[in-house]
Amino acid sequence: MTWSAANTWATTLVYGGVSGWRLPTTVDGVFDFGSDGTTTAGYNITTSEMGHLFYTELGNKGYWATDGTFPQPDYGLLNTGPFLNMEVFAYWSGTEYANPPPGYAWYFLFNDGGQAVHPKTAVDPQTDKFYAWAVHSGDVGPAAVPEPGTALLLGSGLVGLVSIGLRRAKRRRD
Repeated sequence: MTWSAANTWATTLVYGGVSGWRLPTTVDGVFDFGSDGTTTAGYNITTSEMGHLFYTELGNKGYWATDGTFPQPDYGLLNTGPFLNMEVFAYWSGTEYANPPPGYAWYFLFNDGGQAVHPKTAVDPQTDKFYAWAVHSGDVGPAAVPEPGTALLLGSGLVGLVSIGLRRAKRRRD
């Protein structure tokens, strides 16, 4: 989808009764490519929310190593953590590129850990199929609390284990 469509989708999303979703952000600045994580574009950048997720939280490696060598062994989205259906492609950021040329926004590539800018409107509708990932600041509330059925199942399991343990202890005494 285009950048505008991705933003509309995220900001109008209501999931689990929770609204206030948005696209992930990144630090804007002059396009400066590098691999050591100190630039605005390139690899190993953890100042964007998606870069932080990819590198820090999930422990993935970028195509370029921090010392500039490429390709780095075992790069790409190998660890997805608790996330399902992650596409190994480009995801829009909610951050517009403020420098010339106008009409660009930042994106993150989950196939190799790269970050760059792209026109906000599709240049080629067949190949410019960027994805969107909605994020929410802070605690999203009830969605993070176990459902009563889950708590009941856990409690039943613990009662069963305690019961088995007590029976074994009684047999040892007899």
